[in-house]
Amino acid sequence: SSGINAESQSIFFHFQTFLKFILFGRFPTTNLPALARPDPSGPDIRGSSRKPDITMNRYLSTLNRLQDIFTQCGVSLREIDLPQIAVVGCQSAGKSSVLESIAQQDLLPRGTGIVTRRPLVLQMIHETKPMVSEGKVYDTWAKFLHKPDYIYHRMSDVQEEIILDTNRICGANKGISDEPIHLKLHSTLAPSLTLVDLPGLTKIAVGDQPHNIDIQIEKLVRSYVTKPNTIILAISPGNVDIANSDSLKLAREVDPEGDRTLGVITKVDLMEDTPQSLDLLRGNSVNMKLGLVGVVNRNYQMLAEGINPSDALLKEEKFLKEKYPDLAKYMGVPYLSKKLCTILISQLKIALPEVAMKIRQNLSKHRQILKDLGPEVVDRKMEVVNLVMKFSEALKESVQGQLTFSKRIKHRRRINGEYKVEEKEITTSAGAELLMIVEDNITKLEKISPEDNLKNIEEKIRAATGIQPSLFVPDTVFNTLATEQIQLMEEPISNTIEAAEQCLETLINTISQKTLQRFPAFQGEVLVLAKEKLRAKVPSAKRFIDEYIEIQECYVNTDHPEFQERFKLAALLFKDDDDSDDDLGQNPRFPNQQQTPRKSKQEKVRSFMSKYKDPTPEEKERLAREGELMRNLIVQYFSIIRANVKDTLPKLIVKFFLRDLMKELTGFLLVKLMEKNCDSMLNEDSDISSKREKSLRMVKILSQAEGVISSIDYCDDDN
Repeated sequence: SSGINAESQSIFFHFQTFLKFILFGRFPTTNLPALARPDPSGPDIRGSSRKPDITMNRYLSTLNRLQDIFTQCGVSLREIDLPQIAVVGCQSAGKSSVLESIAQQDLLPRGTGIVTRRPLVLQMIHETKPMVSEGKVYDTWAKFLHKPDYIYHRMSDVQEEIILDTNRICGANKGISDEPIHLKLHSTLAPSLTLVDLPGLTKIAVGDQPHNIDIQIEKLVRSYVTKPNTIILAISPGNVDIANSDSLKLAREVDPEGDRTLGVITKVDLMEDTPQSLDLLRGNSVNMKLGLVGVVNRNYQMLAEGINPSDALLKEEKFLKEKYPDLAKYMGVPYLSKKLCTILISQLKIALPEVAMKIRQNLSKHRQILKDLGPEVVDRKMEVVNLVMKFSEALKESVQGQLTFSKRIKHRRRINGEYKVEEKEITTSAGAELLMIVEDNITKLEKISPEDNLKNIEEKIRAATGIQPSLFVPDTVFNTLATEQIQLMEEPISNTIEAAEQCLETLINTISQKTLQRFPAFQGEVLVLAKEKLRAKVPSAKRFIDEYIEIQECYVNTDHPEFQERFKLAALLFKDDDDSDDDLGQNPRFPNQQQTPRKSKQEKVRSFMSKYKDPTPEEKERLAREGELMRNLIVQYFSIIRANVKDTLPKLIVKFFLRDLMKELTGFLLVKLMEKNCDSMLNEDSDISSKREKSLRMVKILSQAEGVISSIDYCDDDN
């Protein structure tokens, strides 16, 4: 009821917790209001005598060391995704006051409009002893990453340096940048904690701000808070309706379940004294599983009076105990600081395995880069030998299929009854590419149809008989026509040789880029020599195939066993069609042609003159039968020769372009290169040297990070 006071509510919630423990065997900490949640342990930023928890400090120290390592080597924290706390809030919400209260120092610039124009990574390191320098004792000192050798003792100098470095990157106007400022603060008062102060969210541009400043800032803030391991510290002013909080709105978008959002209500002293305000401070109004903490900021009057953060904490403690006696121990900057430490450690324990995996992946990647680049050259002549052997081996492995590469090809695919051309990526090798070239040209050989070139064959048979009529179809007709068909194969064979040459030239370019890129001049020389050796094989291959075709043309082997078998089959077919033959003897070579008695001289003259007249129907029928037989036999003979060529062509490519080239290339390159000036050719490109230096540095630093993580005992329990 409305008459129950805060103390009665506290008793009720504790009783409720006890009942849930009896029923379920555990305390439901995530669903209870802030008042009923256990008090997290952590360093007391007020400087009490209680020692910081050893396990907590070890984890926070580990996180700080990892952040230092990645920041120094240039590895993006966003890539590694270390746990971090991003401070989000609108302008004038009190972000800077909260950070300064936690750090116990006035170290951030103040002013109107956008003051924070770059992310500020504030790494606080709790020191057990002050620094003594030049006879002076300092409880607090600071360093910037961009000025690692300079130590700042006065916080006013730190503020000035933040402004100067911001203007250096962003300019003197109100523009922003996503390049962070790294500030390391050593203090006996501050906890070991890292916070990222982000530019304040705004709705409209003011003064000389860019017109889209709101979009720029939100994009920058989102780049931090969308990371799964980032804790969102959502700052909202207490004197503004929580429903209008820009920070909570953004947090809900990127963290809808509220698993990694911790709310902070600033300016609690300016809140209206209503039941809704009390309900808000208890954490019942918003869905944030990490809870919500109310704090009191230093107002302008306190700043004008010169009240430092430590004194402000005392005033805050006094106000909270008087205003919210039952909630005071769960409110205020000290409680917020300890809670942040606990949350950050918890998130670090969850994230460490994944962080360790990414470190190992980066370490493996850079070690592979160093392996590919090779060490610096000491003995240049020996390096020439090593590089040539490496190039030749890679060439041979690619041809043999041991070294593969990706290639995009177009293929037809039937979709909804229609054929569409699509691209797909395949894994192939130089050997597979050469085989594909040979198969493509063999397919072209298969498409050659000798019948298309055997028209008017009957006229050629008539013309070949001459003045002396022959008892048989002249062999010259068959030989001439067979030779003409064999010549049709010259072009596909020649194209195969040229395509194989182009394929190997491409392979030489690819392999040289992979194995010799660190020495551009040497790479260029090897390319010239290797292609010279490759091109020297082309004339030999073409000469061989020309001689092979010429041999086939010189002697038409009609006694070939396979041809004789096909000839007999064809003769039988035509014999069946010739029912009008008499008992005269038949031509033993072309059975369909009858042997006729000898003719007189007058008959021979009449027969010769008849060739210039239209043939009789009987002659047409005979010529048609002989022409069809001749056509069939030529096709059969062409098929035999084509089969021989199909068998010879792959062997030709392997002999001249693979076996002979690979056997001779290494020695050829070594002889030619040793004749030249190796010293000038083995000068590395500046990019290669820079890449090696970067990878060497990365391997060194990532190895340190791996060692840092390995030193963590994952079995440690929170005290």
